[in-house]
Amino acid sequence: MNRRDVLQGMGAAMMLPMASEMEAQSGGGKSDVVYELRVYHAMDGKLDALVARFRDHTDAIFKRHGMISLAYWLPTDEPLKGRTLIYILKHPSRAAAIANWKAFHDDPEWIKVSTASEVMATTGSAPKVGRIRFFKSCAYSSRVRTSRSRFASQAAA
Repeated sequence: MNRRDVLQGMGAAMMLPMASEMEAQSGGGKSDVVYELRVYHAMDGKLDALVARFRDHTDAIFKRHGMISLAYWLPTDEPLKGRTLIYILKHPSRAAAIANWKAFHDDPEWIKVSTASEVMATTGSAPKVGRIRFFKSCAYSSRVRTSRSRFASQAAA
């Protein structure tokens, strides 16, 4: 992965304004809410398995631990097409993000799912986590609504 790949993946950060709607509904005012952009790069031919893991396990585990999934994207252009999953999580604060991730990694279901991922790692097929960034929403961000069926378009990709 090179700098160009990361910068192209960061285009997803431009979708962060959708989060301002959720913040506005919570009463506005000063907020410690942070948004976490994550970029995963799957090995060739393994993106479907990564998407299935998020659809079947990870997203539900996130919810159990206070991690709000705002959106998931699959790039449509090279060089990221067919091998990259980009998503954004919402946390009440940076401190909460740390606590949320600790609870997530200690979750029995995640331990079981991650064991399968570790087996993938020994075969060289585990995804590589790209840059992880935290953001705050700007007061002037436009409001964008997102679809609730995050993984429905996977078959079309």
